[in-house]
Amino acid sequence: MKLPRRKFEIIQEQAVRELPNECCGLLVGRKVVDHRGNIDNIVLEVAPCRNSLYYGRETSFEISFREYEDVEREARGLGFDIIGSYHSHINSSAVPSKHDIDFARPGHSMIIISLYGGAPREVTSWLRRDSGGFHQEQIRVME
Repeated sequence: MKLPRRKFEIIQEQAVRELPNECCGLLVGRKVVDHRGNIDNIVLEVAPCRNSLYYGRETSFEISFREYEDVEREARGLGFDIIGSYHSHINSSAVPSKHDIDFARPGHSMIIISLYGGAPREVTSWLRRDSGGFHQEQIRVME
């Protein structure tokens, strides 16, 4: 996964700003597939979203279907696609939970930012395989 530095900073800023709740958002850009079928998601924009859960926002997140559709329509208008999502984990590691696995779509990247004591500690990205499950992918921050 490739991600511009400023977009990476926006995700971190949102995560801190929305404490004590989990933040969430969508990643917009292009999916590049090589001749072996390996996916490299290139993030060009981030779309901060509202955590639409009424209860439990401290430990989980949900992006409304309507907000997802709005971001998808705008992305396609620019010639891009939704290629993943991001969210924060509060005082827990940046590893996908069962809910995270259920939310992710095949071929999408999921960035998880872990905050401890109100500060970012760890950021990981996970690619959902077409066959199910995740594997951790490298985040390459671009200038």
